[in-house]
This record gives sequence, structure tokens and C-alpha cells, in this order.
Amino acid sequence: MGISMTSRLLGVVIAFALTSGIVAHAAEAPQRPLAPITLTSANALPVALQTAASHVAETATGAIDPGAAIRSAYQRDHVALEHLRQQASQLKGSAHPAFNQYLSDREGALVELERTALATSRPAVASTMAAMDNLVTAAQAKLDLELSAAAAAALQDSGQSAKAQGNNH
Repeated sequence: MGISMTSRLLGVVIAFALTSGIVAHAAEAPQRPLAPITLTSANALPVALQTAASHVAETATGAIDPGAAIRSAYQRDHVALEHLRQQASQLKGSAHPAFNQYLSDREGALVELERTALATSRPAVASTMAAMDNLVTAAQAKLDLELSAAAAAALQDSGQSAKAQGNNH
């Protein structure tokens, strides 16, 4: 038992040291700074940690292989848009197909950003990744707005039906 705990601790220390080295190496390249990560809520913490880890890995990869970093960012953001599509299934009526069309447009823009960046001999990794991330951030904000509007409408409808039932008694 003591050996397994020691091995786990050693693994954590090695992972931390390796990550710190990658971050230090990436931070030395001022033309490719690390993007700041902001937390919006406690529920977003696991997603934010995954995103931060992806950014660190992509920034480090971008210093060595810009094309691989852009492809990785594209894949991450494509998956994020698919998660938003799944979350949007809660939308009712015409809002659901409208948001799906919006996401399809964002996916097209994401593909175009990747193609444009990879078509150059020295792609601008940081700005391309930031533009890709902005597409996902805007889609997340739009979904949050749509979901909160749907929740407010449902709350208002339930309040009106309760009031109507109260008037009938």
C-alpha cells in the first residue's frame, strides 16, 4: 500500500514538473502568449481545467508544430460545439432548429479558420486558436441566453396557469 501511494505521488510530481516545464518554455515565446482562462461558475470548473490543459498543450505544441496545434484546437472546439448541440436539445419549438442552424454556421466558420491557417507556411497559432475559441464562446453565450429565455417563459406560463387555477376556485 505504501509503495502504491508513493508511486502515485511520484507520478503527480512528475506530471506537475513536466507541465511546469512546458508552461515555462511556452511563456518564453512572447509572440505566442498563453491565453487567460476565466471561470464562469463552479459547474464549469472541470471544463475550464480541461480547456486550460488543452491550451497549455496546444501552446507548447504550437512552438514546435503550429499545424498540429491548430488541428488540435479545431478538434477541441468542434467537440465543444457538439456538446452545445446536445445541450440545445432542451430548447423547444422553433428555437431548437434555429440554434442547430446557428451551430452549423459556427462549424463552417471553424473549418474555414482551420483551412485558412493551415494553408499558410507559417500559421499564426495564437490568433487562429483565439478566433476558434471565440466562435465557441459566442455559441455558449447564445445558448445560455436561449435557455434562460426558455426558462423564464416556462416560469411565466406556470405562474399564469397557477393564477388561473386560483381564480377558478
